[in-house]
Amino acid sequence: MTETGVQPDPADEQTAPEQAGRPSLLDWQKRLDASSGCRAIALGDRVRRIGYVFQGNVAQYKSLVAELQNPVVSGPILDVRNPEAHDRLLSEAERLLHNVLTVMSTRVDQQRRFMEENFQDDSALMAEYRGKVASMFKDDLQAKFLKGLRNYITHAQLPVAQSRQTFGHESFEITFTLPAEPLLTWSRWSGELRTWIAGQGAAVVIVDVVDAYARKAGELDKWLFDRIALKYRGDIDRYLRECAEFDREVARVFGA
Repeated sequence: MTETGVQPDPADEQTAPEQAGRPSLLDWQKRLDASSGCRAIALGDRVRRIGYVFQGNVAQYKSLVAELQNPVVSGPILDVRNPEAHDRLLSEAERLLHNVLTVMSTRVDQQRRFMEENFQDDSALMAEYRGKVASMFKDDLQAKFLKGLRNYITHAQLPVAQSRQTFGHESFEITFTLPAEPLLTWSRWSGELRTWIAGQGAAVVIVDVVDAYARKAGELDKWLFDRIALKYRGDIDRYLRECAEFDREVARVFGA
């Protein structure tokens, strides 16, 4: 009984402990969010997002090529009686390649800046990272070509794409190429790239070049993600254990 003689509602009695528990859960959540383990996971997630923007554009480009391997799709497009359809295809191929090349440089710049902002005080990791980049890309002429092609579309024009059909006994393959002759009219290629382009024959099979670079970029991004996870393994493990404790407490308080 209360001083007024009114019996308290059981629900009112249950509300007070529940409300009393909520501020501690909020404080706990804030502490988790501010922990080194949470920050380490966020760093890894950032590496993944930087890579995803590039790989997502590559996937769209390759998806267009994959769709063309279906004769039901490619047949009407390649029909000589319908040249507009083929022109639209090449325009789409050029658009998607432009996106790949643009975001390629964005990925490189963002990842370099990410490393400088977050690991400048870790000389060992920075040296390891720079060594990895150099070993994978310094002497890679395909990577250098794509970087040069990015400058080409900025200062000259979009590369003139062509489709190429290869017919087998019971199959055929369609891909996109860039004719070498228009590329070589640009004066800003280095000597080694000019030689490399000429060595590709009549055209550069650009889909294969993009695919090879994307694979290597993905390998570097995975290495960096795993390396960050290794650096902060103890912090991440402690964070995940405390998150599990937090979830159990939330379930207990709220009856989840």
